[in-house]
Amino acid sequence: MLAVYLYVKILEDRNEKARLAIDTLMNYLLKQIIYGETGNLALEITDQSQLEFYNEVIDKLIIEKFEFKNRILAKLKYQYQVMENNPYKELLLFCEKVAEIAILEKMTKRGNVEAQSYLSEQTQKILEITIEENDLFYQEKRKILQSIQAKGLGNTQYGQLLQVVLNLKDVYRYSNFTTTVPENVLAHQYTMAVIGTVFSQYLNEEMGETIDIYQVIVKSLFHDFGEYKGNEIITQIKNYNEDTKKMFKMMEEADEKDLEEKIGTNLFKIIISAMDEQEGYILELMDKMLAIMKLWIEVDYMGNQTYIKGICSIFQSRFKRFKKVEQIDSLKNKAFYLDLVRYCYIYVKEHLLEYNEELFLKYFTKKEQWAYREELAEIKVDKTKFLI
Repeated sequence: MLAVYLYVKILEDRNEKARLAIDTLMNYLLKQIIYGETGNLALEITDQSQLEFYNEVIDKLIIEKFEFKNRILAKLKYQYQVMENNPYKELLLFCEKVAEIAILEKMTKRGNVEAQSYLSEQTQKILEITIEENDLFYQEKRKILQSIQAKGLGNTQYGQLLQVVLNLKDVYRYSNFTTTVPENVLAHQYTMAVIGTVFSQYLNEEMGETIDIYQVIVKSLFHDFGEYKGNEIITQIKNYNEDTKKMFKMMEEADEKDLEEKIGTNLFKIIISAMDEQEGYILELMDKMLAIMKLWIEVDYMGNQTYIKGICSIFQSRFKRFKKVEQIDSLKNKAFYLDLVRYCYIYVKEHLLEYNEELFLKYFTKKEQWAYREELAEIKVDKTKFLI
């Protein structure tokens, strides 16, 4: 995943928006789903004459797995495609090697002696890479290699970006609960990028929308970057009152300002405008749905019954932001988006209420239980009540 951030930075700094560049990025993000199930398949093949055959096997394996996944999906589909080698694919592979150097450097700083020897070995390998002058990304690759040779990758925006990403891997969400399946911010942003890609493709192809999928991806990848210092503040505290909202906004703005110096203005603009325009609305929609689904996954699939108390975090006031869909003229099916969140809200909250009444009443009173049930009954009948 670190390679993706380096790749996007290079594209953004060059203002590179070629269709092939975006397709390569989408393909790479989707491929990580399969890698998560099978392990990293990007092995170093000793006999280079067999490399083409090996890559062909990998492509077939990935296609086969996505075909199976698509069989069990009702509407949304993974649109993974086999792509010929291209300069953007080569750039991603180069970024993978650079990301590995950044990871090993962090491990050695933490006292991992074994990582030190491996870092030396991988550094030597990457420095042996020959970059031809006709390479589309000659300047960027050359600059990165020179910084690695001078042991100064961490002093460049490329290196600092990778360190910020690594920090996000250590920042865990839902910090007010003990989760059965821990979720760090980096994993969350990756999940958002994949879901955003698949959902946006559906909206464009089946509902006639004009969503910029690349914008959804980059907004998803960067929307929580302000938490890189470990400031994953739970909503109940952040939005406790107007004073806490103001205080945490100031903290986030200070952290974001530091970010601009570390990663550059182009990426910083993505962070501060993540929720803008129709792509920002789609991002926010997915973000909210994933958050409330997390409650049900923990309780039903993982048996984490203490998560039932998490129902108190689903305040209707948190959904008022979705009313802004009326202000986004470019979206055609506004009622669809509001209904999607409403159905998700009803499904999760209803099942949490009825999952185990005895356990539920350990956290809530009978009066609160009836109030929740009345609320659900009301918003099932009257859609407008959902956003009041």
